[in-house]
Amino acid sequence: MAYSVPTLLLSSMEQNNVRHRCKPQEEDRLGALTDDILLSILGSVDLATAARTSALSTRWRSLPWLLPELNLHVRDFLPVPCPDYPLAAALRIFFYSKIPAQHINQAMASLTRAARSFLRTKHSRTVTKMSLEIYLVGNYSHDIGPLVRDAIDNGTVRELDLTIADDKDFRCKRADMLQKARVVDGFFSTYPNVLPCLTRLHLYNLRFAKGDMLHRTLFDCCKQLQHLSLDHCDAGDGSVWQIDAPSSGLRVLELRYSYLKRLEVLCLPKLELLRWEVWLHNETPLHFGSVPCLKELFLLCGADIDHPGFSLSQLLDGATDIHTLTLNFQGEKLWIQPESRQLRAAFSKLKKLSIQGIYVEFDLLWTINLLEAAPTVEIFGVEVLILPVPFLDC
Repeated sequence: MAYSVPTLLLSSMEQNNVRHRCKPQEEDRLGALTDDILLSILGSVDLATAARTSALSTRWRSLPWLLPELNLHVRDFLPVPCPDYPLAAALRIFFYSKIPAQHINQAMASLTRAARSFLRTKHSRTVTKMSLEIYLVGNYSHDIGPLVRDAIDNGTVRELDLTIADDKDFRCKRADMLQKARVVDGFFSTYPNVLPCLTRLHLYNLRFAKGDMLHRTLFDCCKQLQHLSLDHCDAGDGSVWQIDAPSSGLRVLELRYSYLKRLEVLCLPKLELLRWEVWLHNETPLHFGSVPCLKELFLLCGADIDHPGFSLSQLLDGATDIHTLTLNFQGEKLWIQPESRQLRAAFSKLKKLSIQGIYVEFDLLWTINLLEAAPTVEIFGVEVLILPVPFLDC
């Protein structure tokens, strides 16, 4: 049977179309994943991005509301891009303080709407842990507080990681610190069920009028608290803060730029890591009582030329199980006195010793004394700073 050329071409085209229609569609590999895997992926992005994925398809519509961990961070709701969030915790106060007031208000308004949507939506899963980063400005605490309170009461949230940011840096005035402490204490007093739910707490620029208020808030009421960071917080210039909390589960304690004269850890049975950056008095800043689990100690401070130094063995008395010790001097002056044999008891289990922030011109003989007192050290590191060569105008 004879066919014309146009007929042959048409038949060929029809055959191709049939084959194209019969060709199976490309496999949706992402859609083939289970909900648990998709939720794990969503958990690695900020909440605003996760919420936008609900518009992808009917499959994704409810997934963001099933996240087992909820991260409500004010930095994720800022109306304009900001510098990268610093990895170093000591720099975060500068990140928070550089955000303009109008951007803070817009971000808190957006965060409040997101919190209302996520915490009031009925779903089949419990948010086992919530990370909340907020500013207590305007009336937002009265909006966020009831949402968090109700979520804790109905069992939606069981663990809370709370950061209360501040719009000022370390140069914050004392009157502002007192006012900020009153605001924070008022928040916790209004919503008291928040404290027992806290597992991690980070506070900035607080001056509690009474030291016992600080202790009551952070230890007597926070039964689940494991990680506490206090930046520029104290109970007054030259005050002594005594921590005696035998029932506390606190594992990590961090202090930065504090006007405390001394921190006396009388009893913290679960404490594993203590980090103190920048103290402002010349005497021994720390005293240990019962800290049977303390394994790591980090001390960072720059000393002026008149600093007499203190006895490291005296500071470590009572903390004889430390296996990691970091001393960062940040300058030309050492704030420890020369010692050797006196340190043997404190260094008896030391495995890692790191000395940072010293100038290359130093006579490092004192480091030999430290090593002689630590026969079990396996890792020893020294970080030196080189002074810039002055320019000579000839």
